Amino acid sequence: MFSDECLASYLIRVSGGNGFKHIGYFLRYAGLGWKNNRAPIHGLLTGKSDLSQTLSQFGLHIRISRIKDTFLTLRKVIDTPYLVASNPKICPDCIEELGYCKYQWSIYPSIACAKHNKNLVDVDHRTGSRLSWYRRELDYFDGSHKKIVSPFEFADPTVINISRYFDSLLAGEKKCSFSPLILHGLELRESLSLIHFVAHFQSRMFGISFNPSGMENSELGQHYKKVWDMLTGWPDSFYLFLSQYIDHPMSNKGVGGLNKHFRDLYEQLHRQRENNGIARIKKDFDHFIDSQWPGLIDPGRMKRIQLSSSSRNIISKKEAAKILGCRLARFDKLIYQSKLKVVLFKGKAHYFRDQVEQYSELIKSNWTMIEACEALQLSRYQLKQLLDGGIIGTLQVPSDLNRDWVIDKDQCKVFITKLLSGARNTSPSKDGLSLAGIHRNGFSIVQLVLAMQSGQVEYSTLPNPEYPLSFKQFTNFSVC
Repeated sequence: MFSDECLASYLIRVSGGNGFKHIGYFLRYAGLGWKNNRAPIHGLLTGKSDLSQTLSQFGLHIRISRIKDTFLTLRKVIDTPYLVASNPKICPDCIEELGYCKYQWSIYPSIACAKHNKNLVDVDHRTGSRLSWYRRELDYFDGSHKKIVSPFEFADPTVINISRYFDSLLAGEKKCSFSPLILHGLELRESLSLIHFVAHFQSRMFGISFNPSGMENSELGQHYKKVWDMLTGWPDSFYLFLSQYIDHPMSNKGVGGLNKHFRDLYEQLHRQRENNGIARIKKDFDHFIDSQWPGLIDPGRMKRIQLSSSSRNIISKKEAAKILGCRLARFDKLIYQSKLKVVLFKGKAHYFRDQVEQYSELIKSNWTMIEACEALQLSRYQLKQLLDGGIIGTLQVPSDLNRDWVIDKDQCKVFITKLLSGARNTSPSKDGLSLAGIHRNGFSIVQLVLAMQSGQVEYSTLPNPEYPLSFKQFTNFSVC
């Protein structure tokens, strides 16, 4: 028996080489007569049924199943029950090269051969019959006289990566460079439980059930691919998935609340919370409820959800307008300009508190036209010229939907600081002009600033402690 060979593969090779119809007859001959010559394949593959002593009488020495350690750690309810595939699947190219089947192929997530980039074969495309554990030879379907050949098409790269990832877990590795971040550090049972959890609720969204034991390998591969794609975009893809249940609750009973909208998912997360993979899903589920759930939640009653605050992040229009200190009509214009994101819940618009507060802070931490005029000690006309000339930056300009300026305060500070650094270090010129004087010489405020920045006009400064950003502190101008 080879080091990476599946026990069922070894038994098929031995029984076929000794003229037995299939492994059931061989095991009956060895003294293990099960009903209808059907052996406990699942027990053999998981190491639950031990044949070592029986087969040693015939000089046959088998290895302990590589899957045994993982299988023994599976906990009922907490971990996924789907580990060992109910039907065999093979890579014909590998069998032709090696002469046996690999033990890795006996678990559900092993969908493709990473060496040959082909999907594993489990169904005869001509007859539709499944590959059997009780076949006479490794690379033949029952009753067929033609060898099984590999698919002509290459497998999907995502499916290949999934198979490679679980091959690495079977080898004892816990991290792969190509696996989604959420899977890093998880054991095989934890990763598989996480993937099967997501696959179950993804399938449910489309009105179908996820039952790996009843699926063909190609169909199962499509389910795994959808899960992998979601995990790659985690957690945003998960939040998008959960948001679908806001308008389409899992349950038809009740008026509202988490048990109505996320009933089974909510309960399943609680039951499997001791699984580290499921615990990672639950953490992001809690964050979604905490930050994006529109309904009211009493923190004192929610024992299963970890809330960061007693205040809700999803608020009504009236609450949002109050935070911004504006009228509802003005708030509607902000929505029309896409300044704030709308969340629909039961046909009613809601808004993110943190986003509204962030926008409010943006407005408060910058300047209106009046505030900028006072800080810079410029007239409204002069400031408007600088704004139109692109010298002073803005975060918001007046439009049909908005009449207010929001002037970039930090950019103004940088602008004045650079002008201060460009002032002359020598003694002021006796013939220097004041700000009003150089304006009379034909320099507009924009032309003056450009000349100051380019060095065409020299100037001195008289700092004003009361107005450190004042433009009036620049004086004694002289044209070079």
